[in-house]
Amino acid sequence: MDVPVAERDIPPQATAFPPSAPARGGARRFPLGVAPGAVWLAALYVIPLLIVLAASFATPDMVGRPVWGFTPDNYLLVFDPLYLPIVVRTFLYAFAATVLCLVIGFPTAYTIARFGGRFKTLLMLAVLVPWLTDYLVRIYSWVQILGNEGVINGFLKDQGWVDSRGLSLIGNSYSLLLGLVYNFLPIMIIALYSSIERMDKRLLEAARDLYSSGPATLVHVILPACKPGILAGSLLVFLLCLGDFATAQFLGGSQYMLGNLIRDQFATAGSLPVGAALTVTLLLILLIVGLTIRAITRRRSPAKVRP
Repeated sequence: MDVPVAERDIPPQATAFPPSAPARGGARRFPLGVAPGAVWLAALYVIPLLIVLAASFATPDMVGRPVWGFTPDNYLLVFDPLYLPIVVRTFLYAFAATVLCLVIGFPTAYTIARFGGRFKTLLMLAVLVPWLTDYLVRIYSWVQILGNEGVINGFLKDQGWVDSRGLSLIGNSYSLLLGLVYNFLPIMIIALYSSIERMDKRLLEAARDLYSSGPATLVHVILPACKPGILAGSLLVFLLCLGDFATAQFLGGSQYMLGNLIRDQFATAGSLPVGAALTVTLLLILLIVGLTIRAITRRRSPAKVRP
């Protein structure tokens, strides 16, 4: 095949996008554009994390400050009969809150994505606006609603349905789950909404043409198509619930969680090495859960066929 003279005579260095020359020695040069972000992450994340890791192997002195050394005794306290029930309870509450967020969030996200029409943006904004409020303000608002002098008990007392003591609506597992679900439900809805929006609508039309029932379409078409959003939302909610402590502090009462235990070790109990060991343990748990879900997702995803 003959190449036109106009194209054949143009030297390579005269093209609009000449090939970039490799760095000397075959090594890629460090992009200077990411240097500020790298310094920021190193100063505010990596270095403090290394300090916490080093403190987790130290021994506490009389006032709880770390005496630098190397001992694994602080990590053995995680399996102590005093702390192990708190760890198990934290996982159970995080799992229950994740399931509730999925059960409530999926119909909400599906309704907005499929039937929201021109009001989709407005409806998603209504989901997000309360979540943008300060975290502690949202928790304390439930204290005002569920407390002994709150809105619900005030109404029941005015009607004469309860005595002056009111109902115990706060300081139990129900109020703790309510707070967790309320705080992290928007994250689940956002993840599910984006996945439902990307779903191929022709799959629903094909299921309808094949006279598939509603439950069958949900199980065999909608849920598999929305699996990335389900996994992403569940992972985010579960990890956030594991590290939460303010909800249990204000709404849980005696329902102690791992985040409360870490906070007390740093703030009140005065054992900084124990608090550091619990922090590192929590971070390892979050990392293991995230990597496990990622591995499961990659294993079940269909392999891409290369052309």
